Amino acid sequence: MRNFASIALFTIAFLSACTEKNSETSSENEILSLNGNWHFFASSDESDQDLLNADYAQWDTLTVPGNWDVENEYAHFKGKGYYQRDFTLPENWNDKQIRLKFDAVYETSKVWLNGKLLGEHEGGYTPFEFNITDQVRTDKPNSLLVMADNTFKRGAWWAWGGISRDVSLLANNNVRFVWQHITAVPDFTSNEVDFAISYKIENNSNEVQNLEINTKINNPNGQQWHNKTLKIQVPANKTVEKTLKFSNELKEVELWHFDRPNLYELKSNVSAGNQEIDRVKDKFGIRKMEAIGEQLYLNNEPVRLNGFNRVHDHRLYGNTEPDELIKNDILDIKKLGGNFSRIMHAPSAENLLKFCDSIGYMLIEEIPIWGRGAPNAIPDNPRTKKWLDEMIARDFNHASVVGWSVGNEIGDPDGDWQEMTMTPGQYEYVNDMIDHVASLDSTRLKTVVSFTSHLPLAKPGNEPYEKLDLLCMNSYGETYEKVGRAHEKFPGKPIFISEIGDNQIGLTPDAKFTDRLISELGKIRTLPYVVGSSLWTYNDYRSDYKATPPSENRAWGVVDVWRNKKKAYKQIQDIYAPVQSLGATMDKNGITITLRPRNKQDIPAYIMEGYTLVYELFNDRDKSIGKERIDLPIVKPGDDSLEFSFKNEQSATRIDVSLWSPMQIEVKTSSSKEWEKPFVESSNSPVIEFLGKTDNGIGIGYTVSEKDSIFTVKYGNNKQNLNKKKTTNLKGAVKIEWPHNEPFFVKIKSDITDWSPIKELKK
Repeated sequence: MRNFASIALFTIAFLSACTEKNSETSSENEILSLNGNWHFFASSDESDQDLLNADYAQWDTLTVPGNWDVENEYAHFKGKGYYQRDFTLPENWNDKQIRLKFDAVYETSKVWLNGKLLGEHEGGYTPFEFNITDQVRTDKPNSLLVMADNTFKRGAWWAWGGISRDVSLLANNNVRFVWQHITAVPDFTSNEVDFAISYKIENNSNEVQNLEINTKINNPNGQQWHNKTLKIQVPANKTVEKTLKFSNELKEVELWHFDRPNLYELKSNVSAGNQEIDRVKDKFGIRKMEAIGEQLYLNNEPVRLNGFNRVHDHRLYGNTEPDELIKNDILDIKKLGGNFSRIMHAPSAENLLKFCDSIGYMLIEEIPIWGRGAPNAIPDNPRTKKWLDEMIARDFNHASVVGWSVGNEIGDPDGDWQEMTMTPGQYEYVNDMIDHVASLDSTRLKTVVSFTSHLPLAKPGNEPYEKLDLLCMNSYGETYEKVGRAHEKFPGKPIFISEIGDNQIGLTPDAKFTDRLISELGKIRTLPYVVGSSLWTYNDYRSDYKATPPSENRAWGVVDVWRNKKKAYKQIQDIYAPVQSLGATMDKNGITITLRPRNKQDIPAYIMEGYTLVYELFNDRDKSIGKERIDLPIVKPGDDSLEFSFKNEQSATRIDVSLWSPMQIEVKTSSSKEWEKPFVESSNSPVIEFLGKTDNGIGIGYTVSEKDSIFTVKYGNNKQNLNKKKTTNLKGAVKIEWPHNEPFFVKIKSDITDWSPIKELKK
């Protein structure tokens, strides 16, 4: 046994490492951020020429990155939003190649520089850039105008409009790395790891360049591990790709695993003669995720895993994905027993992937092809190929990304549900895109998410099967029967239930799962070909889809849009925990802790290595009198129960016990005393669910009933003097301008209710 203090120290060090601001992929060239305040104008009626000649000083001001629909004035605007700002190049950039990069703009965009159209981009979640060397002014300010159009949408998630990720100017030499991609795949037969590092080099000069690439790999401890050199020739004004291959003994490497996310660092520089021209670095993991027969294997170990879909959504931040939100959400998902999912219907923000790399959350990424009659699900579609190109090029080195999906719930828009299949064109689309994925990356799982594979007319030829590594299907009721029918039609491959649910969980803190869903989660464990499930969803999310409550918050999550926990939170933590049970009993003489491992055919089921138990003792006044840690042996599915007994030397009256992962994430809790949740009286008034600071004020989240239409907010810097008032018809969230250094107190009522209790924003 060890003292609990060591856990706290480990946790602080671990989280500090995960929150470093250094980029996992970073060029050493100069970067000038264009984030900050931009002029903004929302209109779908103005001509491009009118916008280019506008008086931008008369426009509104919005922050980039950001979404216009988190602002009160534009909360429901769908159409074209125009962003404008000026910038001046640094003086030492005169002899550089200058590129303008957007990490994401939703959904379609056009970009003008000094009145000239640079180009357009379709797709709201992936980066794009322009070489502006010949157009940019070096002697005076430049004017940049960006149009973002959010009228295109698929799915039930909110189509947050605007420049949602970073905007940057980059200066590089005539020769640069476009990217470096590394694969590091262990072979458990030869006991070797096969490495392949591919480089894409761009030469913007008018001369052939004879180059040398020097590569260094540092191990997870930061020690230099490998050096390699590669010669490459790049013709004038051309781009060339070349690959460096080598092998290493398996015993010399540390594998990446969801419980042990070991990350290596790849550093490369390119030189001409003795002159270094460019350098780049990436982090990567050595791991192998594969489907063998009807099982899923990670690093040669069969695993059955659960996870959560997470919608990139917050009523205060839109889909801009600030680091703190991502850290809290993914750590919470890991705490709930989540290790693997098709996380969202669109490419994730890169900072989310970096954090998943470091914390050990595995995910399948997907492009936003969704639903019956999906307009982009057509054969040989250049638009969807481009989305795949951009997503895979950006995310290739992320250890957390273990698969690619080409769409979700694609089906015939016509006819009855029970007779639905994919149309011939949709079926051909999936096969085309799977082939395209394979041409870009042969090392990851390939899939598409189906909701038709269990239906009567589904069969090979109208349901993708042959080219998929992993069968993914969504189910909202009768899951055990649906999965059985799908397996009967399409045997021989593992099935992952990529979405599972049963009605909306509900908006209130006491919202919980239906008995039917809990029963289904228990029954699918008995199916040997089911390798896991993913709950839709971790979080509630804003939506204008059918059957969404008046608050505009779709209530499928175990936490609400503000991340307040519901009763369903504890339910799913127990269901998804890596052990069947954990408990403790005690009397005046002794204490016994019992841990019961999972069965081999259970979900989840995987080898637990490096786990610990932590227990805390309390006296009869409910005061803590000691905390200790027990290091567990390796625990395998099917092992006998573990029991730890010791004397009650301190006359404790209560014991709390918890199971911690190797990264010191608490994944299961238990207590010798049952706690009753305090009764919460129902209220006829709106409930203030959230208060949080924004760039220039306070964001307020509140409940909405079917009859509420107008809300009045009273607020001030003193509880006895709420001397300011705002009236709004916004549902569920509103922003108030307020100085950050002043206290803030608020209450709210609707046109049919009394005032809520006063709430204070805590510092």
